[in-house]
Amino acid sequence: MIKYIRFAAAPTLTAFGAFFALRGEHWMWIYFAIFAIIVIFGDFALGDNSANPKYPSTKILNFLLYINFPFLFVAVLASIWMVGDYQLPDWGSSFMIARENTNIYDLVGYVIVMGLLVASAGTNVGHELTHRKKNKFDMFLGNWFLAFTWDCAFAIEHVYGHHKYVATEKDPATARRGQNPYSFIFRSTILSHRNAWVIENNRLKKQGYNPFSFRNKMLIGYGRSGLLTAGAFYLSGWAGLIMFLLIAAGGKVMLEGVNYMEHYGLIREEGAPIQPKHSWNTNKRISSILLYNLTRHSSHHEDSSLEYWELKAYPHAPEMPLGYLSCVYLVLFTPWIYHRIMAPKLKDWDKNLANNTERLLAQKQNEASGLAYLIS
Repeated sequence: MIKYIRFAAAPTLTAFGAFFALRGEHWMWIYFAIFAIIVIFGDFALGDNSANPKYPSTKILNFLLYINFPFLFVAVLASIWMVGDYQLPDWGSSFMIARENTNIYDLVGYVIVMGLLVASAGTNVGHELTHRKKNKFDMFLGNWFLAFTWDCAFAIEHVYGHHKYVATEKDPATARRGQNPYSFIFRSTILSHRNAWVIENNRLKKQGYNPFSFRNKMLIGYGRSGLLTAGAFYLSGWAGLIMFLLIAAGGKVMLEGVNYMEHYGLIREEGAPIQPKHSWNTNKRISSILLYNLTRHSSHHEDSSLEYWELKAYPHAPEMPLGYLSCVYLVLFTPWIYHRIMAPKLKDWDKNLANNTERLLAQKQNEASGLAYLIS
């Protein structure tokens, strides 16, 4: 039973996020510290988990995905309510007092924490569900998870674009060696939405439908996010709308930071088979549990039809230097340190894993990036 219970860690943390959000004041900063201690120090102290257990019941595992949605919704709703003046009945007097005692510095904590939660309990779960192309309910709920970050393109471009072009120059979600992470975030965001529009328009044209119709998944996706944004405005006015958009932006930045580190500097000849060597992998125990095995990224790209409990550990795949949260913090806040840490790993990849064509392409990237002196 323990092998099931461990995946309850993510919705439990999300539920506590909602609870702390309702308390107002400085509690979100406390939650931020608790979150960091659990994830970063947990990864360091508890090490790796390379087990591949079998799960007779998948209903429990799916429930542990779905239950994130109400918790995340309440957490986001509470964050938006905190910046407005919407009055509650007498039973909500304690919440009203908490809001009155919440200042601008506390609200910064809300934006940061909710960005983390929307990325980990929102986009990550949406990623898992929107890969299940034949399951209508999972696709429906997965797209609602993605609506929190205005990222309906992810369900299309990621599944039909990224998984086809990963580690090639055609993939906007593969970071090149030495690339500035913020230029990557901007480029990946813009091109992912553009590519999703192209993919969706082509799909509709093949079926004989007008791309600008209610059958267009991009328009439907923007509609979902628009409803959430309108709800934020209704609840707390312009302050609520701004809070929601800041949370969405924070979640999107976290997602693209994860994209950056998952394939940073890796090279694949276009048209060649996608192999475990084309993704950075980690089996850090806490990251794996909280992110539903997203960390087993090499296995995910080798076979994207596998559900999260089926992903294999692959201890010999290219390995990240740290757990997910630690790496994404390095990418976003100290990219020069991240590049130096990754340089010897890329050098080893070039020498021991790359084929001749990949090695030549890698050499060109090394020279273009200005990091050749670190890798050569």
